Amino acid sequence: MQSIICGMDWNKLIADLRIRKMTLQQIATYAGMSKGQVHDLTTHKKKTVLYDTGVKLVALHKRVMRRKQQ
Repeated sequence: MQSIICGMDWNKLIADLRIRKMTLQQIATYAGMSKGQVHDLTTHKKKTVLYDTGVKLVALHKRVMRRKQQ
C-alpha cells in the first residue's frame, strides 16, 4: 500500500510551473501521471496524490523555481 500526500496546494505548485512555461504534459511526464490527472489537480477535482508522485512534483517545482531565479 502506498502513502498519500494531502494538504499540499497542488494547484499553486502547478500554477508556478505553468508560469515558468511548463506544459501540463511536461509536468505529467516528469511526475509519471497523465495530463488529465495534472489537470484534475489544478481544478481541485483531485486533491491528493500518491507519495511518490508528490515527491516528484515537489522536486520538479524546487528545480524549476531555482533555475529561473539564477
